[in-house]
Amino acid sequence: MKYFTSDQIQEAIKKLSSHHAVFSSTFFVLKKAQVPIGKKIRFSLDSANYEFLREKYRVNPKSDYLLRIFRQKGPKAKDWLDPDYASKGLQRADTGTCKDIFLHDRNDNTWGFSENYVQELEKFLPKNQRLSLFHIAVWFYKYESWRDNISRKDIVENFIQDYHITDAETEKLFDYDIISDISEKNTFQPVKVKWYQITEPYEIPPDVPPSQSGILSYLEAEGVGPVDPLIFEPAQRLNIITGDNGLGKTFLLDLSWWALTQNWAERPAEPFKISQSKTPKIKFSISDGSQTKPLTVKFSNSSLTWEKPEKVLSISGLVIYARVDGSFAVWDPINRVLSRKHSADFTPSIVFSREEVWNGKERQIEGLLRDWVRWQERKDKHTVFDTFEKVLQNLSPPDLGPFKIGEPARILGEAREIPTLIHPYGSVPILFESAGIKRIVTLAYLIVWAWEEHKIQAKQYDRKEERQMVILLDEAEAHLHPKWQRKIIPALLEISEHLHSELSLQLIVATHSPLVVASGETVFDPEKDKIFHLDFTMSGNVQFNQMNFEVRGTVDSWLSSDFFGVQFPGNEKRSDVIQKAISLQQSDSVSKEEVEELSDQLKRLLSAEDPFWIRWIIYAEQFGVEI
Repeated sequence: MKYFTSDQIQEAIKKLSSHHAVFSSTFFVLKKAQVPIGKKIRFSLDSANYEFLREKYRVNPKSDYLLRIFRQKGPKAKDWLDPDYASKGLQRADTGTCKDIFLHDRNDNTWGFSENYVQELEKFLPKNQRLSLFHIAVWFYKYESWRDNISRKDIVENFIQDYHITDAETEKLFDYDIISDISEKNTFQPVKVKWYQITEPYEIPPDVPPSQSGILSYLEAEGVGPVDPLIFEPAQRLNIITGDNGLGKTFLLDLSWWALTQNWAERPAEPFKISQSKTPKIKFSISDGSQTKPLTVKFSNSSLTWEKPEKVLSISGLVIYARVDGSFAVWDPINRVLSRKHSADFTPSIVFSREEVWNGKERQIEGLLRDWVRWQERKDKHTVFDTFEKVLQNLSPPDLGPFKIGEPARILGEAREIPTLIHPYGSVPILFESAGIKRIVTLAYLIVWAWEEHKIQAKQYDRKEERQMVILLDEAEAHLHPKWQRKIIPALLEISEHLHSELSLQLIVATHSPLVVASGETVFDPEKDKIFHLDFTMSGNVQFNQMNFEVRGTVDSWLSSDFFGVQFPGNEKRSDVIQKAISLQQSDSVSKEEVEELSDQLKRLLSAEDPFWIRWIIYAEQFGVEI
């Protein structure tokens, strides 16, 4: 089976746009019903038009508005017609400007065609432009499936039969020839077109409210950043982003944060230079699980700012962006405390510096040190402490065992009690912990704090709690021991279970570490997870591609993969000398002295257990060189 392509449907819309609305419904409704010529029959036209319009023109499943196909041009033309268009605008046209086409008695459901209806309809055609039978058929049949061997002419004949088109009508009103810029082959595709592909050029219908609890489902950037164009279609759960320094991993996370919140975490993305011929744009979609039309935002060359989207179809759930400098950005669609505004135009996001996360920000966050002690000392009142403790234990380093929380303690120079962690060697105030432990503790605190604050705000404003959380994590391996790196992704994916049994998590992680990538081997599910890679092309441009995730077993295998490109793991000199040895083995002219010299270099740089010796010893013996 095959269906019309989006391009063919868009061409049909363009061809029909200049025609009068009488051809949008009434004429074809009456023809389908075989209403007679020269006499009237009882027929409920308003009801039939209503059903026909909903079937052919109600495209957005979330809206009752009708896509305006006919008479699109003019300063007052809108993209969408009101749901009651059949009984108002269309009825006025049928009984007013088009009254000579039909036979009809006022206030009576009787209809027929006048004797000269073809000549009257001809008056409503644009000059020298009859209505294309093929293009009206494409629009009416846009979702229909066709047998594989059907042709466009066959579809036109099918349309003529369905709507009982006469020879007289074809001669005066319709163009039978198929005149299209699209080839027969490109007219069809194997899958049905999506509704949002049809509505791509149009505004959002007025009655579509933003859906809630969305996650990032599509992101595209053009004219800005190192990858041009950048297209990112993240998975619903785990997304791993790899690539060398300077290729755009952090830039991608910044764009993802903006798409989810319409706020920049720091400096807005800007084009490297202004081009009058190419307008930078960001296209994105936030989805609650249903199909959502992407929105496009353009960069203004005059104001040097990004335009605000007029209407967002979906609002994201909770979003936490853990940045590599220790700062955090938090978005909560109902938390007005974040912006300290109680008006309808509040911005429910904020960026906390590392210092503010730990020591608080007035009227917005108490901070890790105060909250930890407060939660711990009043466990009976603050059940959040149990959640915090479970999340900490889940993220604990494997070599130290699960984090154990000690009693708060005073330290020199501090007038407040400081949280402590218990290690095998004793109790350590959190201020004295390593950078790795501080980073993980901070991440655990921010996630738990954001969720708890969200629950409080939801209760205060009588709103439902979110069931989606997005975590953006830059340089997941920062400050973490290799043992810790290889458990971080499974640990993060389990966090939502400690917050709420129904909470889903979308994780977007940027990393340089093969150990972090390898940590995903035990949990990676290709149905809901993806891995992406940034790399240089042969021409020197940066490319961004989705890659296949394979279980490789060892870190060396990940290092030598396309993700990291370290062909011979180990120090750089070891890699160089092995490459020289391989080149020598591939040479047609080799002397014993060259083999001896390279053997000496290998002895200095390779351990006795190095697997390359197996290959080299056999080769060297052919030249009488003993290792």
